[in-house]
Amino acid sequence: MPTADSYSFFNNFLCDVMDPITKQGNFNSARNLAVISHLVLSFTMICFFYLLPEIFNKRGKNFYLIRYTGMFTMSVFIFMYTSYHDLVVTLTGIFGTVALVPFFIELRHYPNKPLKILAYACFILSIIVFFIFETKFGFYYLPFLQKITFLFDMVWVIWVSLIVLRKKQQVEMNVA
Repeated sequence: MPTADSYSFFNNFLCDVMDPITKQGNFNSARNLAVISHLVLSFTMICFFYLLPEIFNKRGKNFYLIRYTGMFTMSVFIFMYTSYHDLVVTLTGIFGTVALVPFFIELRHYPNKPLKILAYACFILSIIVFFIFETKFGFYYLPFLQKITFLFDMVWVIWVSLIVLRKKQQVEMNVA
């Protein structure tokens, strides 16, 4: 909000912290830390998409589509802090969907039902956030919904990472 004197959890987007100038027109002293945090998130998500298809046993075409289109998407996501923010949002929404189509094709056969439900919930929330961002319909609710979506995404990323870690540990134990 232009009249606010600080960041508002309910009214500002996470990306607002990366703006060089605040909504009030002041120098944003938090920008450098926010950009560094965003870069760490971006590289973490590149690594996540490298790992994501490892939850599946089959290494077919979908395995590599998930891995490399996801990593490409998160490479585009790196530039979210630039003046091309809105274009980056649109591109990551489109490319991210392309990356997740083969994921959901493979997920149909995955035995962990709670993880499947969480993955679908994350995708649905992301689609809603993307739709609101692009159309501005319901825009007032978007800052809070964005944070809820990120929370769900965080749980999904951690859960998948733990599954892949356990799977790799089991393989190493079987080899030893």
